[in-house]
Amino acid sequence: MTAERGRPEHRRAASDLTGRSSELDLIRAVIENSGRLDSSLTLFGEPGVGKSALLDAAADLALANGMRTLRAAGAEFEANIAFAGLNQLLVPLAPMFPQLDSSHESALRVALGFGDGPTPSRLLIATATLSLLLLAAHDQTLVVLVDDTQWLDDASADVLAFVARRVADTAVRVLTAVRTTEQPPAGDVNSLTIHSLDDAAAESLLIGRYPDLAEPVRRRIVTEAQGNPLALVELPAMLTPDRYPSADALPAVLPLSERLSRTFASRISALAPETRDLLLLLALGGSGQVLSDEGVVGPGAAAQLDIAEHERIVVVDRQHAVVFRHPLVRSAVVELAGAEARRRAHRALAKGRALDPGHRAWHLADASFGPDEEVASLLQREAIQALKRGDPTAAVAAMTRSADLSPDLQHRSQRLAATAYFAAEVMGDLQSVSSLLSDARRVNAGVGSVAAASAAASLLLYSDGDVISAYRVISAALRVPDVEPAAEEVNSAIWILSLTVALNGRKEMWDSYRELVERYRDMLPESVLIRSEIATNPATASPEALATLDRQIAALATERDPGQIIRVAYVANDVDRLADLREPLLRVWREGRQAGAVASVTNALMLLCGESYLAGRWDDTLRFAEEGLELVEAYGYLEFVWYLKYSKALAAAALGQQDVAEEPLEWMLSWSLPRQAFIVPQHVYRVRTLAAIGRGDYETAYAEAVRVSPRGVEGGTAQQLQLFVAYDLVEAAVRTGRTEQARGFVDAMLRMGIAKISSRWSLLVAAAQGLVSGGEVASAHFERALAAAPEELWPFERARVLLAYGEHLRRERATVESRVRINAALTIFDRLRAAPWAERARNEMSATGLSRRQADASQVQLTPQELQIATLAASGLTNKAIGERLHLSARTVSGHLYHVFPKLGVTARAGLRDALTALGEQHDDPEFP
Repeated sequence: MTAERGRPEHRRAASDLTGRSSELDLIRAVIENSGRLDSSLTLFGEPGVGKSALLDAAADLALANGMRTLRAAGAEFEANIAFAGLNQLLVPLAPMFPQLDSSHESALRVALGFGDGPTPSRLLIATATLSLLLLAAHDQTLVVLVDDTQWLDDASADVLAFVARRVADTAVRVLTAVRTTEQPPAGDVNSLTIHSLDDAAAESLLIGRYPDLAEPVRRRIVTEAQGNPLALVELPAMLTPDRYPSADALPAVLPLSERLSRTFASRISALAPETRDLLLLLALGGSGQVLSDEGVVGPGAAAQLDIAEHERIVVVDRQHAVVFRHPLVRSAVVELAGAEARRRAHRALAKGRALDPGHRAWHLADASFGPDEEVASLLQREAIQALKRGDPTAAVAAMTRSADLSPDLQHRSQRLAATAYFAAEVMGDLQSVSSLLSDARRVNAGVGSVAAASAAASLLLYSDGDVISAYRVISAALRVPDVEPAAEEVNSAIWILSLTVALNGRKEMWDSYRELVERYRDMLPESVLIRSEIATNPATASPEALATLDRQIAALATERDPGQIIRVAYVANDVDRLADLREPLLRVWREGRQAGAVASVTNALMLLCGESYLAGRWDDTLRFAEEGLELVEAYGYLEFVWYLKYSKALAAAALGQQDVAEEPLEWMLSWSLPRQAFIVPQHVYRVRTLAAIGRGDYETAYAEAVRVSPRGVEGGTAQQLQLFVAYDLVEAAVRTGRTEQARGFVDAMLRMGIAKISSRWSLLVAAAQGLVSGGEVASAHFERALAAAPEELWPFERARVLLAYGEHLRRERATVESRVRINAALTIFDRLRAAPWAERARNEMSATGLSRRQADASQVQLTPQELQIATLAASGLTNKAIGERLHLSARTVSGHLYHVFPKLGVTARAGLRDALTALGEQHDDPEFP
């Protein structure tokens, strides 16, 4: 750690903060870890209310208690630069980096711009930061103070929030301040809203600071300041007796914000030009790190800094970090400098030795006097990098500025269109999309572009689901002769085209899509090429394509680009691999919510709906769908509504909530048919098929399943069998006596080779073969089905297969084996709360000769030790005797029986024998009592 500086003379003791005794008590509780609060506290309040002064007081308390401090402050000029705030905070600890493990050290060096390499995950950076702070606090309590966190870049803010939630019971304290005029959000970190002072405290503060101030003037200031401590302290400097000898001479109106700005400006204007130049570099640079680069600040920076500190413009803390006394001071420094001085400062900052490309691009942009293609290109690259690291707000800002700096009208139009595409595909700001496209056309009305077509197609598709118009716009742009769009533009356009084609579902559009993919094959990334092969017909996907997809999925563990995660997930959804993307999708969901990336979040939620449904987490399906519906209805993303409603309906059908499942279906039909979104009715019929099977209405189930594939039944064979109802169609056909048709469907499944897609389809194809077979052949198919997929995957499908197998065994009079399979199905159905199927399983169990009570008892799952103890207890042995036989204490035996009794549905030892007998009948095991 660096050496401590002496405390500035203008800093006042914590006890001198007028009207803040309760706030200081809470801060003291955090600093001293008195038990009243955890180790973190966030101060909320309006500008000038005293948050910075309270952080100063916290620093004084830490110093008095022999603690270390780290300080940083958010800078609005750095809000678009990832990890700028974290860089400012952790630079003093850089010498300790080598003491971290290699992954944490590498993550911090890359994130903070000290090293090269792939962008680490935000979670890894956060855990590395926490480890570093704990290391720094090993010998001496460490107090972290961060002001103006509302201006921190999102990445730094996320890391800081992560740390603040995890420092309880450690030697690290975290105190932050947030400027806000609203009610602070609820959270799991302690917060304190700093309110304005009441009139009595305000007057006391004025008297203490300005004892010679005339009483009428003091009262006027109290009235105008409205309890704002900064205004109370600064306004009197402008209301001196020589300028305003009496209260009557005061201006009639004293607008607070204007008066404070004038106060700061007047103090800054009195400084020497050299000092103002340094302050401008500090303000635009965002932190005091610029001081270490003499090539930027010049050799006399230290002397000018001393002057600025003496004049109470800045504070230099113990680690030599420079902090402006208030954000308004920083703003005033920038505003007072003038345009040319600001450009000159940005040019100087762009030459900084340790500057990363993103900072350099922004400084060069702010230094530009007019259009500059070189800088525009740098910003365009920064926008793409921002998207890849999951920072869509920064991407839109960079691309917008890139368009502003483009000297060529065509380039400017294309960049505006690209900004529109970012806004549509990531941010969810459809209103901005329309405005940006209008600007692009106005700039260059005579020149179209693939980027503009992508944005326009996104707007048409997302705002109203206009499939055909969106398809025509994008395909026409991709077919323009002699046009050579950039690879990024083609990638985006093909992605939007694939969405329109998938929603329409017709062969002609798929053929057109494949043709355009081939035309631009050399420009497209592997993920897009794989989608064109798999999405067209998953059943015909080559083993090589599936293997490539699996490699892409594995690479997403460290992927930061939400667009890449979502695009791979859409392909994975077609071939039952969403379970492998749950964590990346949850990351897109969480980080997208923080970044305001509505479209990314909604896509992630839709995919999570599908993953949760197949995993049997139907509560999650409903929760994700509800959140998605709130988002899309608030932001106008109408095209997503149908799928989110469908997800809710499908889960409701599985749960047996027939009315809930049916409620959105007519809306889905009426919305989709005029838009030629023909895939939507197929999803409607799927829900109705599943609901009908659940209630045992197999005739309706067959009719609805056939509607999914209008040409699915021709001469008893399946010519065009839609995958997601294939098994349902076979079951419904068998149940309604259409055995030959069912065999035709199974033959079609085998010809299509869908078993190779995933273990789920291996399970279902083999089970379908079992449904249309008999005797030992059917049993062999069912056994092969159950062996095809891990037990923990596809629980609903597995339970349905177990039930069908149990029903077959009952008909074959293999009663004991039948009960085992049906009981296994019943256990899963009950866990999933799949009520109709659980009822069917109970009925089947009864058909094997068990009463309903015995059927329920047969579900009991005892561990081997529980079964052994229960058997011995049923034989009459005491707990002590059982313990001696099993080398257990009597208390342990008692604990096991405490859990066994409710499992067996008994309340005393006397009921154990009958309960175990019923359980033994299931296994046909003579060893049971």
